[in-house]
Amino acid sequence: MPQPDKKSASFFANELRSARLATLADAEAFDKIIHVVERLGYYLTKEKKSDQGYYGNLRKYTAAITEFANRSCLSNPSIAHQAYLTSFSRLYELVKEARNDALHQGAFARHLTKHLIELAIILEDALRSIPPDLVVSDLMVRNPECAELWKPLSFIRQQMLANSYSYLPVVRSSDDVLNPSEEWTIVSDASIARFLRCRIHGTESIDKFRIKRLSKTLQDAMDEDSNICLRATVIFENAQISEIADNLKDQSVMLVKHQNRLELVGILTAFDLL
Repeated sequence: MPQPDKKSASFFANELRSARLATLADAEAFDKIIHVVERLGYYLTKEKKSDQGYYGNLRKYTAAITEFANRSCLSNPSIAHQAYLTSFSRLYELVKEARNDALHQGAFARHLTKHLIELAIILEDALRSIPPDLVVSDLMVRNPECAELWKPLSFIRQQMLANSYSYLPVVRSSDDVLNPSEEWTIVSDASIARFLRCRIHGTESIDKFRIKRLSKTLQDAMDEDSNICLRATVIFENAQISEIADNLKDQSVMLVKHQNRLELVGILTAFDLL
């Protein structure tokens, strides 16, 4: 059975993560995970089965995918943990059995979605074990969405709620024409919530106070409360994961820059390192 190299392992891990997040946002999008698992199964068996570019179904790839999943310590939980974790082989069987019914019955679809998310987490863990020397670019979320200083807080709040973002990068440029510079900061859901819900002084109603603050731009909010945006920890995309993990003691998010061009290329959170 061919083994993924570092590049293909990162590709499939990122595809699984994207599919899993899409499924969390929309339970009916569970087929996205299935399609990635089938492509992984094809990759693992294409030489043995002499496939000519046609994907099979989950049943066809049972042995190969289950064998590969055993790379993860999550695949076969110990007896002490079986009350909390389901083995990969059992999850795979449940997914195969429920897939057809899920197209017609809502209850089956909900169970299938739950099992597929757990299955994807195990496969992601197995794929992350391929590269022995993980670097930041292997795990980071690429092309992160950024907040802009001129945008109103109402829009930034909407971005966070619609996409389940806890942090958004914000760049602050200097006004010095002769010596231009950039400083990367982050705005968090907690800082926005604190700004919108802080204690009111005076007789103004809560509703009017909140509407007034939602209409402020991020720059206006920063002028009023300097803690809205915090200085970000910036790392390079080729840094070793083992070297930057200690940075999480200060912040649970880090911004990733390109080694040479120094442009923002990704964001790495504690969630991505789990």
